Amino acid sequence: PKSTHSTCKLTALRSVIVSRAAHYLYFLSSQINNTSKMISILPATGSAKVKSVLSGDTVVLLGRAPAAGGKAPEVTFTFERVTAPRMASKANNNVDDPEAFPSREWLRTLCVGKTVIFETRKQGASAGDRVYGLLFMPDPSDKTKKMNLSVESVRRGFCIPKVLGGGDTDVDPADESAGYESALQVAYKEAVSNQAGVHSGKPLVRKLMNAGDEFEAMTLVEKSKRICTGGTAKCVIEYVFDGSRFRCLVTDPELESQGLIYGSFTLILAGVSCPRVGNPRLNPPTPSEPFAEAARDFVEQRLLQRELEITLHGCDKSGVCLVGTVHHPRGNISAEILKNGLGRISDWTVRMMSPGDVPPLRIAENAAKRATLGVFESYQPPVLTGASEFMGTVIEVTSGDTLMILPNGETYDAESK
Repeated sequence: PKSTHSTCKLTALRSVIVSRAAHYLYFLSSQINNTSKMISILPATGSAKVKSVLSGDTVVLLGRAPAAGGKAPEVTFTFERVTAPRMASKANNNVDDPEAFPSREWLRTLCVGKTVIFETRKQGASAGDRVYGLLFMPDPSDKTKKMNLSVESVRRGFCIPKVLGGGDTDVDPADESAGYESALQVAYKEAVSNQAGVHSGKPLVRKLMNAGDEFEAMTLVEKSKRICTGGTAKCVIEYVFDGSRFRCLVTDPELESQGLIYGSFTLILAGVSCPRVGNPRLNPPTPSEPFAEAARDFVEQRLLQRELEITLHGCDKSGVCLVGTVHHPRGNISAEILKNGLGRISDWTVRMMSPGDVPPLRIAENAAKRATLGVFESYQPPVLTGASEFMGTVIEVTSGDTLMILPNGETYDAESK
């Protein structure tokens, strides 16, 4: 009886194993078939504009919009066979790996907003939602030659090859993979010899600080006005929440002695209020307001990851978000937003600005209203219903072209008047 019972158990176990093996083989077969049908994210070679740099080995490429007014496709692109130090995040207590920030900054300064040539090496099912490959730009020393950004990054000590050793120069010129691997090893040895980047004696380890936690936002406003040249602080626009709210990083060396360098804060663009972008992660998800995506795209193309001078005027009611004016070398971003109908004048932030800076915003907004652009697409000019002339007392000058007048006979007992 015992042997019969054991035989039954073995037979049942064998059936389970065979059944599971069959299911697994079917799963592998379906995965292989699906992989063969997958469409590549990027072609083998091509060119694209760099939208942003996530770290020393990863960028976001921006393609062409499929139609006028459409959203341009984005692809996360990582250098093949090299790795860069990790940037500060909540996962590592807001502390960089050694030399992570200089690695990112070198790549950001070099290629953000510029067109690069790409060669894809791995994408699709084996790469997830990103593409691995090589990026090239014109060599600064010889414009007729291409500079391989991953090899140059290794040479400067900002990246490290994933496989160390080798470096033979006697390789088959037709074997591109072997030639690339050899170039990485030669560049790595050069970086170690020169003690460059991560190989230096004291690589930079950055501690990211957040306004409201590690430092007071108003302290940054006061210090920037008193210490920084021209009263403006140099910052990198790290992220664009919507057309008028950004995440900024202080990079001004004049604020290093005050312990404010690498301070991170939310900036509200003075004088402008843009439609809010929705949040799909909320439950239930919140939709974007009309023209919110267009406003954010407009600003991202011009400000994202650019290092610019910012005049800080003050804080909002929470005391955490700062209000400021962004100075772009090619024009007034606030006026451009208003001129294209992608925002409205914000009365509470415009009062923080210098009176002389307000008229261009009023002119830009009025131009968008007349042309019924963007958020003013259904704008109708106000019709005068009262007297064309009246007597009153000026109670406030809000800007160089706007007055608040209290008519005679009225009592100023509420803000609505």
